[in-house]
Amino acid sequence: MRIIESKDNKVVLETDESATLLNLLTERLWEQKGVTRAAYATKHPFLGKMELLVEGKNNKKAIEDACDSIIKDCDAMLKQL
Repeated sequence: MRIIESKDNKVVLETDESATLLNLLTERLWEQKGVTRAAYATKHPFLGKMELLVEGKNNKKAIEDACDSIIKDCDAMLKQL
């Protein structure tokens, strides 16, 4: 991921990840306190890179916490296998 825009309450990241991961990440971002907007998009489904938009307070912590939540769930699932 690479930051393409960063303002006080807004961050836009560009990534090669698929909509599968970004859908899960946006769902977890909505669960984070202070997040007012979380969405992803691409200009073209085959040619463009995906962009993740996060708006709210303390966006960096919200993204880290959302990722940590996904990792925690994956670890718990792996232990059950």
